[in-house]
Amino acid sequence: MTGRLCIISIIVTFLIIGCSKQAGLTESQIRLSEAKKAQAVLIEKANIILDTKVKGIFLEDLNHISYASEIALRAKQVFIDAKINLKSESLAALDNRIGSYVNSAGLTAVKLLYQSVDMTISFKKDIEDMPLQPLTSNSTSTSDGMVKFLAKQYSVDIKSCCISDLKDIAIFLSQVDELEHYPLRKMIANVEVRLSSVLRHHETAKKYQNEINAIGEQYKNTQSANKR
Repeated sequence: MTGRLCIISIIVTFLIIGCSKQAGLTESQIRLSEAKKAQAVLIEKANIILDTKVKGIFLEDLNHISYASEIALRAKQVFIDAKINLKSESLAALDNRIGSYVNSAGLTAVKLLYQSVDMTISFKKDIEDMPLQPLTSNSTSTSDGMVKFLAKQYSVDIKSCCISDLKDIAIFLSQVDELEHYPLRKMIANVEVRLSSVLRHHETAKKYQNEINAIGEQYKNTQSANKR
């Protein structure tokens, strides 16, 4: 009887040891498991935003796309912080999905840059076409008031039609790839300076438009390649 109990005790001991080895995880395995779970939550959140918030009108969708892109960056950072050198297929799929909006961002930015130049040229023409007032204090005051009014309206219009959206596009492109989209982001960063130059020197408008067109070719060519 004692011998049987001894055998049973040995068997139980081996079973416990075996189960412990199966259930026990190394520190790196635990870290990987936790990182995968944390990353999966973020990836799912980003995909839900793209599924439910994006309607197909780029400028209206831009904030949602940019937010999803920001979440994707946080998901990538999870593995970096955990010192895990693995590629996630679900994260790669999310990155590809977000990347599909890059051409729309680039082409929309080019369109807005052109529009801002056209509005600036139109504003400059309106000022130049104002009739010269007689040199009396009252008429001069009226003329100055009109110039200030047109300048204020131009400032409001150029910001609402173009500048604000351009800044948002630049943020999105920096999230996707800072280096690849640097030329366009730099142009957006300098847009107000360049428009001021157009106001002072009308002849600079054509050169500026040519520069905009040259940058736009990058996004036109990529779009054409994707359609093949």
